[in-house]
Amino acid sequence: MATIGDVITASLQDLGLVSASESPTADDSALALSRVNDWIDGLATQNLTVYTNARTTWTITSGKTSYTVGTTGNVACTRPIAPTDILNIGYQDTSVSPVQEYLLGRPLTEDAYAAITPKALTATYPQYWYYNPTFAASLGTLTPWPVPTSSSLEGVIYTPVPVTEFSALTDTILLPPGYRRYYRTSLALELAPSFSVVPSPGLQQIANDAATEVKRSNQRLMDLSLDRVAFIGGDVGLSLGRSRFDTGNF
Repeated sequence: MATIGDVITASLQDLGLVSASESPTADDSALALSRVNDWIDGLATQNLTVYTNARTTWTITSGKTSYTVGTTGNVACTRPIAPTDILNIGYQDTSVSPVQEYLLGRPLTEDAYAAITPKALTATYPQYWYYNPTFAASLGTLTPWPVPTSSSLEGVIYTPVPVTEFSALTDTILLPPGYRRYYRTSLALELAPSFSVVPSPGLQQIANDAATEVKRSNQRLMDLSLDRVAFIGGDVGLSLGRSRFDTGNF
């Protein structure tokens, strides 16, 4: 299997900076590793570069008004960058067997949550979730509404899992088909300014094709929903997310 060091060498070869029989210097390799991690950090903002999603659960505490989201938070998943990164959210009731899961759609929009007058309203079950992409301690914030009072609930959230950065040149690339070529050619374009070279049109075309193929392979089927279209006149009941009535939980 290829290492990220191998891919860096191939990228520099594509730019004509090293020959097939040469290896980059330690300084050049270190610079390239830093650039590839910068590039990977940016990929987290592009959902079509993410090849897998995660389902995460956490304990809903009766009367608790908010939960932190992030690898060290109450909800231990990758912090969603934006509300749209949350693919679905809801809860499951552990008091019944088998456990029943109720999905509520995507979080409320900023306007929908702002339109709620009794924000401290309590109920047995939440009807909606609002996500604020705060960044204190690298954590976002999830707010349920109404504030649930049941002691037998667990939250359920579905989120994309971005590809991880590399800590060393010897790290192996363990990614689906197409990513190695995508990394090699995209990294070459990313490195070009640092080495004061201009990538050839052919390399730019290959990089574009590789990116398109990866993003096409990461497209997912989605159910058609009219929830957003039905949000009229500030009626939260018709806004983003399904109600418990819609999911059969009534």
